[in-house]
Amino acid sequence: MNENTINENPDLRNEEIKSDITEDPVTAEVNPDDDLPGDRFQVYFSEAVESEGPKLTDILNTFLELKNIDSELAEIDEEKGDLPEDIDIIKSKSEAIDSKLNSRKADLLSLEKEKSELLETDKSYEERINKYDEQKYDVRSNKEYDEIVKTIESLFEEVQKNESRIVVISAETEKISAEVSELESKYNELQSELKEKQALLDELNEEYKQEEIVLTGKRNELSNKLDEESKSLYERINKMHKGEATAIVRKGNCSGCYNSIPPQRVIEIKSAEKIYTCQSCGRILISEEFTAS
Repeated sequence: MNENTINENPDLRNEEIKSDITEDPVTAEVNPDDDLPGDRFQVYFSEAVESEGPKLTDILNTFLELKNIDSELAEIDEEKGDLPEDIDIIKSKSEAIDSKLNSRKADLLSLEKEKSELLETDKSYEERINKYDEQKYDVRSNKEYDEIVKTIESLFEEVQKNESRIVVISAETEKISAEVSELESKYNELQSELKEKQALLDELNEEYKQEEIVLTGKRNELSNKLDEESKSLYERINKMHKGEATAIVRKGNCSGCYNSIPPQRVIEIKSAEKIYTCQSCGRILISEEFTAS
C-alpha cells in the first residue's frame, strides 16, 4: 500500500495509527489478568504492610504503654516497701504458731483428763483396799486371808503404777504449760506487729487507692488489646522484671541490661517485623527509632 492510497483512504490511515499506539510497550494498556512477576510482588508487598506491619506496630505500642503503666504501679509498690511481704510472713508465722499452740493445748487437756481418770481410779482402789483390809480380820480360813491379802497387794501395785504415771504426767504438763506460755507470748507479739504494719499498709493503700484504680483500669484495657500469645509473653517477662518488661535498643545495646546486641539483630529489631527479646535479660526489645516515631 503506497502513500497515495492511504491519503486517498482516510480510514486506512486511522487504522494504521491505532495499530501503532496499541503495540507501543510503554503506553500499552496492561491486562489485569496478565501473569506479571513484578505486579504480583507489588500486591504481596502491599498486603504484608497492611496486615502484618500495623498489627505488630500496635502490639509494640501496647507493650510500651503497658510498660509505662507497670512502671508507675511498681513505683507505688516501692512506696509501700516490704510491708505486703512482711505482713504475709507475719501471718504465716502466726498461723504456724497458732496451729502448734492449739495442738499443745490439746495435749494438755488430754494429759489433764488422763490424770483426773487415774486419780479417780486410785480413789476407788484405795476404797477397795480399805474394805478388804477390814475384811481380812473376819475370815474363817487362812486361804480366805491369803486371797484377800493377795487382792490388796494387787490393788496396791495398780495404785503405784498410776501414781508413777501421774508423776510423769505432771512433769509433761509442766513442760507443755511452759511451752504454751512461750507460744502465746510469741503469738501476741506477732499479732501486735501485724496490727501495726497492717495499719501502715492500709494508710498507704488509701493514699494511692484512686491512682491504682485508674492505672489498673487502663492496664486492663491495654491488656485486652493483645492476643493471648503476646499477652502471655508480656506478663511472663513483667513478672521477672516488674515494671520493666520492655527495653529500648540504643547504640546497639539493651537499655535494660546494657549488654550489646548483634548488628544484624539490631537491623531486624528496627524493621519491627517480629518481636525480639534480649538474649541476656529476656526483656522485649524495641528500636529507639520506633519509639521516636
